[in-house]
Amino acid sequence: MKRVQGLMAAIALTISAYAVAADGLTPYETRYEVIRGGSNYGEAVRTLTFNDGRYNLYTETEISLLFLSDRRRFWSEFSLNDAQVMSHEFTYKRSGTGRNKDFSGYFDYDQKVIVDNDSKQAMVIDPNVYHMDEAASIEQLRLDIQGKDSTYRYAVLDEKGQADELVFKRVGEEMLTLPYGEINAIKVERVRENSRRETDYWFAPELDYVLVKMAQREDGDEVATLQLKTFN
Repeated sequence: MKRVQGLMAAIALTISAYAVAADGLTPYETRYEVIRGGSNYGEAVRTLTFNDGRYNLYTETEISLLFLSDRRRFWSEFSLNDAQVMSHEFTYKRSGTGRNKDFSGYFDYDQKVIVDNDSKQAMVIDPNVYHMDEAASIEQLRLDIQGKDSTYRYAVLDEKGQADELVFKRVGEEMLTLPYGEINAIKVERVRENSRRETDYWFAPELDYVLVKMAQREDGDEVATLQLKTFN
């Protein structure tokens, strides 16, 4: 169950897509299937909308494996400032087998605090440093992999409402065969220290750097693989 929960956290935070327009990001909807050992045991959908200068990102993932079930939803509201993601509000809800979990907070840049929406208490986290939630940081990654850098570091607010740092490394390109079709993609790996978990991501330039595949392993064994089905 621990592996399944770790997988769901990774999938729900990272499965997203967008097209880069002159003024930033264009709206989209993506759908994925989650497979393990060649069998389908989950699906996911993610949408991005834009209104009044802000983007709204919604993700829902759901898997079922034997007697285990896991559903995760994320709501992220953010804007772009000089090609940098600036989060404004973030909500996470997890339900299914085991204990339900949730967090909701907003970023107050004037007061330099992030406020827990449930307790109404300000957390000791400076949003001018940790200025994006973990889900929206993948949108930042898709912007950044179009540049010359090969390593990316992001200070984020994670799904638990805690400060964290994410590190990614671009490692090359591969041709993939997916439910969506055959497509060339840039491979990026999540860099972790002293961890048995490995996570790789593939982004397709011809689809405006949409995430087309994610694979997670633990101790070298497949936990699950996510593959793109549709992109609109």
